[in-house]
Amino acid sequence: MSERIKEKQQLADSIDETVYDGTADWQFLLLVIISIFIALLLLLPKIYLRNSIYYQSRAIDRLETEYGALLEENKLLSRKVEGLKVKNQILDTLF
Repeated sequence: MSERIKEKQQLADSIDETVYDGTADWQFLLLVIISIFIALLLLLPKIYLRNSIYYQSRAIDRLETEYGALLEENKLLSRKVEGLKVKNQILDTLF
């Protein structure tokens, strides 16, 4: 019976040795860290550029809106100036 227990113990020890490999944990962890680092190196510039383009396009859109408003204001002021010129010419002819 004790020999059978010894065989079982040897079998259990051999299974433990094949299942657990201490270096595999460190190799896998190192591989994961390197993979994350490479992914960040590839993705961070893309994220930065997308954010930069987004904020620049927002600024451009705001400036285009202001430009449109200024054009309309310019038209309005031109009409007022033209009206004042006409009014001035009419008043000049009366006096």
